[in-house]
Amino acid sequence: MTLSVSGLNISYGSRRVISDIHLPALPKGSLVAVVGPNAVGKSTLLKSFAGLVKYSGDIHYEQQTLSAMPRAQLIRTLGYLPQALPQAISLVAYEVVYSACRAVRTDLTAAQVEASIEQVFDRLGIRDLALRRLSEMSGGQRQMVGLAQVLVRQPKLLLLDEPTSALDLHWQLNVLEAIRDETADAGAIALVASHDLNLALRFCDYVLILARQGLLALVKPEELTPAHLEEAYGVEGRIETCSQGFPIVLADRALSR
Repeated sequence: MTLSVSGLNISYGSRRVISDIHLPALPKGSLVAVVGPNAVGKSTLLKSFAGLVKYSGDIHYEQQTLSAMPRAQLIRTLGYLPQALPQAISLVAYEVVYSACRAVRTDLTAAQVEASIEQVFDRLGIRDLALRRLSEMSGGQRQMVGLAQVLVRQPKLLLLDEPTSALDLHWQLNVLEAIRDETADAGAIALVASHDLNLALRFCDYVLILARQGLLALVKPEELTPAHLEEAYGVEGRIETCSQGFPIVLADRALSR
């Protein structure tokens, strides 16, 4: 399974948001961080893959263009998690996750759906939330349930818009480990929009850097440079290596623009 992009352009009215993005084929099992400053189109890029905004150009998946894929196949292929948290409704977590799976995976038996839910709840570490109403949960807990709704469907292309934004450090690590493991085990491809560069460098295989002029770079974590930080974020910084061998970003000062 591979994913590639050619000549992607997106505009909101007369304002160009995404300009002429080309991405080489990403192999199955890839976890890709989508990073960059505010208002450069990270969420818009994920929405274009999900078919939620109009675009020109082509997004290719498995030798098909997503725009030409039959809707039933597209819904089964994609798993999109928006920034907005699931609503605080009176249903319990198990019910909303079960419904999300049954709505898309009509090929699965009830027993298979239940087994998938058990696996996802265990992988995310939220079994204790299964019978809790969403209306009784914190924002972070509802974000975990929203992610479970995506993972339970076993999509091959995950589009996750800041899935750790409402979570504390423990759950940030837990979620990214779960996404990484799910992506690798299923041979899927995941694009994860994030503002946390160090978490992206720790867990992801590639870092897709968006800047105001468009796509700045697609690099492996060890290939990130201070020049990337300066051009994308307008900061002077360093890339160092932690005691476990992972690159970490140390931002020293903001540069005038």
